[in-house]
Amino acid sequence: MPDTTSHRRKQNTAANAAVSAREDDVSGILLSQLKSPTHDDIAAITHLWIDTGLIPVIRDASKDIESCINADNGSLIVARLPSNQRIIATMMTGHDGIFGWIHYLAIAKDVQNLGLGRQLIDLAEDILRAAKIDESRVTIENDEVAEFYAKLGYQPLSGTAHTKAHDSTTHSIMRKRLNP
Repeated sequence: MPDTTSHRRKQNTAANAAVSAREDDVSGILLSQLKSPTHDDIAAITHLWIDTGLIPVIRDASKDIESCINADNGSLIVARLPSNQRIIATMMTGHDGIFGWIHYLAIAKDVQNLGLGRQLIDLAEDILRAAKIDESRVTIENDEVAEFYAKLGYQPLSGTAHTKAHDSTTHSIMRKRLNP
């Protein structure tokens, strides 16, 4: 049986190196990997996700947060203001050994359009490259999000658009080769 603890340690080391290299890149905003969220962290993330429309009010974000930080290949990155440590952005990234995925990219409305989204995606891609993943994928739910990812080099994965019977939202997948 393989030693999964040493594998996990290697993955976290690669993610930590990528995070450390970017700590002060966006106007003094601190990007860090959240490994042991406090109740206040979970409440702040939940509020951010609801406020940005990422999740409905009735959704329990703590399960998604716990699932990500406990995954062997998952990272939850948060951005905090240096002045008061308020969480102003989140992004989850992980992989299945073949494809990398970026989820839960959320930026507080009062700090949007500062380049923080691009910075978080760059960081996710660095984490995935460090894990030797060649392709990053994202699930797209609206045209504005698709435009954002297209500007970063993501292209639609053909044949992935679908609509759930109980939901009028169309979802599609976009991808980007990380090691062309």
